[in-house]
Amino acid sequence: MTFTKGIARVAAASGLALLLSAPLYAAPQTYGRNNVYRADRISTQGRISSITRDDDRFLIRLDHGNYDYYVPVSTMGARDLRIGDPVRLSGLVAGDLVNVDLIATANEPYYAADPNYVAVPFGTSGWMTGKVQNVNRHLGYLTIREDTSGALVKIDVRHMDRARPVNVWGIRPGDRITVNGSWEKRGTFDATRVEY
Repeated sequence: MTFTKGIARVAAASGLALLLSAPLYAAPQTYGRNNVYRADRISTQGRISSITRDDDRFLIRLDHGNYDYYVPVSTMGARDLRIGDPVRLSGLVAGDLVNVDLIATANEPYYAADPNYVAVPFGTSGWMTGKVQNVNRHLGYLTIREDTSGALVKIDVRHMDRARPVNVWGIRPGDRITVNGSWEKRGTFDATRVEY
């Protein structure tokens, strides 16, 4: 009788453990996430200024910056995007074009937070995204709240690439910007290019 009770207890405990672990196996899986830092990955928001179809991809230009964004038809999905629509585009930079692997409109979850975006580690270079908090034209810097960490980062714009000028003084607090550059020191990022 005692042996049977022991087996029943073990079976009940095993059943409970299996039941409690079931949601781990049944939880939806997230595919396509790239949580590894890449210096050539950009994630930016803007309004579509032009959109054309070119065979199996779309060519999109935003209302800021100088990049052409190539979006495969499969990535575009059933979206019916038009000039003026706000979008987030994320992908790999190759020269003056970006091969987009994530697109999100203003009513989609990834518009606010790109799952592929990883902050630029200290001591490296790449693309950083955040919301402008302060603009100091006199000293030549902007302050942003970086997207993933929420840290305030001073963006030094004094050394920007003169071959690709952008009117950084048209940027206002509250604007979202994407900056290419490298760390000068902790808390200060030296910009070579700004997309906003």
